[in-house]
Parts: sequence; C-alpha cells; structure tokens
Amino acid sequence: MKPSIIGITVFLAATSVAFAEGVVKPTGNPPQFPKAYKELSKQTKPPTNNWLLDANDDSERFRRLQVAMSGTDIPMWEITYRYEELYTAIKKNNWEMGVYHWDKIRDRMNVSGMKRPVRTRNIEGMFLESGVWQSMRGALTSKSPERMREQFQVVRQVCMACHVAEKVGFLNDSSTFKETESFHD
Repeated sequence: MKPSIIGITVFLAATSVAFAEGVVKPTGNPPQFPKAYKELSKQTKPPTNNWLLDANDDSERFRRLQVAMSGTDIPMWEITYRYEELYTAIKKNNWEMGVYHWDKIRDRMNVSGMKRPVRTRNIEGMFLESGVWQSMRGALTSKSPERMREQFQVVRQVCMACHVAEKVGFLNDSSTFKETESFHD
C-alpha cells in the first residue's frame, strides 16, 4: 500500500474521532479494551477514541482495519439495500436508477470476493460470469418493464441458490426475499 493511502486512512480516522468527540457527550466511564479482542492488551498506550492511531505499529493498524471492515456481511448488507432499490426502480420503471444500483451490486460482489476468496467461485460463476449479471443489465437498458421484471425474478432465484451453495440458505427466509417474490403495487 502506498504511504499516501496510509496517510489518508489515518487522517480520516482522526477526523471522525475529532468530530465524534465534539458531538457525543462523554459518559464518564473509564476506557477499556473489549474482552473479545485480547490482542489489544498488547497495545502500549491506554485505550482512547484513537483506536487506530494508538496501535503499536502499522501491522496492527491494518489488522484492526481488517477486523472493522469485516467479511462479507457488510458488502452483503449493501447488496441487499441495492437489491431492494433495484426492485423499487423496476416497479417504478426507472431503468436508470436500476442500472445504477445493479452496477453497484457488481462492485460489492467483487469486494465480497476480495474479502472472502472462498466465495469468489459462486459470486463469479452464478452472477458475474454466468450471464445473469449481463442479462439483468440488458433488461434494464432495454427499458422493457416486462423484461426487467422477468429478469429480476431470475436474479432473485440465483441469489437464493447462491445462499444455499454457500451454506447460508437460512438467509432466504428474510423479509427482502418475501417482499420481492412478485411485483405488486
């Protein structure tokens, strides 16, 4: 990673801390490290709101960023939001908004694969390289409401099949999939 990116990351972390300190009133509780992160006890500085800057070295800073950025749960949460917005765009026949969210879904899928490489095979095989992603994009740019709705249902089924393949099929019982099973007004 280039030093400028490290500098930007540290700057953003420090800026957010300074902003939060100006808005949030202190509780008066003494600072302590979470018990779940035993490795934090190796930090030579006492815990402060500068959780990233207080780390002993860059290696620890990057480890903390990786923990904070999590695995696929955050990108999948973003994908769910954009999936719902795609559904709304199709209901409203707003294909431009649909394309926007569909392109963002692809970006988040790629981030998911970067963060959890064991999921890349299904991300690419079931969505990005199978024709599903391109077919949905083509349906959106066709401006055909029927084609968009039909292709969205294909996407929905592939999402659910991917969850099963990744052994998280229980996610298919979410309100998102219930609400998007058909196009109602």
